[in-house]
Amino acid sequence: MAMVAANLDDNAAAAARRATVAGLREKLARLGVLGGAASPEAAQRARDAVARAYAAPAFPQQHGFDAHQTAAGTAWVRRADVDLSPLLDNAGAATLGSADGLLGLAHPPAAGHVTGMPGGAVAVLDIESLGLRGSGVVAFLVGVGLQRGTTLEVHQVLLADPGAESALLCAVLDRLDGAALLVTYNGRSFDVPTLRSRCIVNRLGDRGLEGRPHCDLLGPVRRLFRDRLGACTLRQAEIDLLGMERVDDVPGFEAPARYRAWLRGAGPPDVLDGVVRHNELDLCATAVLGARLLAHVGGEMVGPVHAADRYRLALHLERGGEVGRSERLLRDTMAARGDPWDRRAAHRLAHRLRRAGGAGEEEALQLWRSLWHSDPADLRAARALAIALERRRRLDEAIAVCERTLRVCAAMPAWRHAAIRGAPSGGWHADWTRRLHRLRTRHALHPNSGAAPAQIRLSVAIA
Repeated sequence: MAMVAANLDDNAAAAARRATVAGLREKLARLGVLGGAASPEAAQRARDAVARAYAAPAFPQQHGFDAHQTAAGTAWVRRADVDLSPLLDNAGAATLGSADGLLGLAHPPAAGHVTGMPGGAVAVLDIESLGLRGSGVVAFLVGVGLQRGTTLEVHQVLLADPGAESALLCAVLDRLDGAALLVTYNGRSFDVPTLRSRCIVNRLGDRGLEGRPHCDLLGPVRRLFRDRLGACTLRQAEIDLLGMERVDDVPGFEAPARYRAWLRGAGPPDVLDGVVRHNELDLCATAVLGARLLAHVGGEMVGPVHAADRYRLALHLERGGEVGRSERLLRDTMAARGDPWDRRAAHRLAHRLRRAGGAGEEEALQLWRSLWHSDPADLRAARALAIALERRRRLDEAIAVCERTLRVCAAMPAWRHAAIRGAPSGGWHADWTRRLHRLRTRHALHPNSGAAPAQIRLSVAIA
């Protein structure tokens, strides 16, 4: 807002200079200095120039935006209906996500029905703003996409007059009133707080903007695909998950400068068109991404399947209580032999089997034994194996595991100890020393417990 105010000050100064020049020209014309005595028409033209120079600057208009009346004044809104069927087909999703499904995607432990809103409508939200942080961040273009079947009903509200921010905010809140769920990409930390802070500055109630159920797709994208994507930006998700390529797109970082140029009239007439198109594409991509994530969780995995995809999906389903599907995906990950995900899946599955008890405990023991044999430096597997053997009173085997692992620990540099996940308090070496002492003491009291170390065998192959 400070930058916009500065631009208006510049416009006022320029208008004052033009008025001064026009006034001088009128005086010179009356004196006949400009080539003969001033005619009445010339004097009128000079007076009109002065009036135009002192007139309030007219704010520019943008093609496609129409005036809509709100409780706080006039807002400029663009309406468009976008058929998302081609994008959904390309992404491998049948339809857009429902409010219930998307809410479950965002919060698996608390998934439930969305109530209190008619029809369970889903609203996709995206803003273009001046600045990236602080209370001075102003949204100059707000896009709201209402899902209707496979069509996205797009409403874009433009801040054509920096003094009419209240009207923009009212127009946005009007369009969100009937929505059961907000869907954004990184909106939980940026878009929604920005709009809410501007509502506070303009003394407007946010009408449930902060408390409304909200699915920020950045969270599930990171949980499910961070190993595949690396940088989990919306642009990267579009390319890798949706097969969506933008043509001649305006980068988001250009939007503030283009808006300022448009506001000053310093750029070409279409300087803002690319920003409007960019915002619309963000809305469409966010809606389709939500559908693609739901299809992935439902079993239609993104192809080609990345080595980490099954493992990450198994963790996601486990948090949502789908233990059976999660276990099958962990076994599939192990069978695919994609390092390091096969080992992580084996660890996860072994802990789950041990907690379940019964026949699963023996399978868990075999998994840890296999992990340890294939990599003696896997101290987590060695520790879990030693504990399982001790519980089954197979002390000879547990002692053999401890003795070998102590030698491995002694050969490891100190920094490796700290880098291994799940280190016990006091460090790995101290933990193994105490464990070996305890096992030898128990074995001395019960010398016939357990099997000989030579009986240890590799039972399950893990890459």
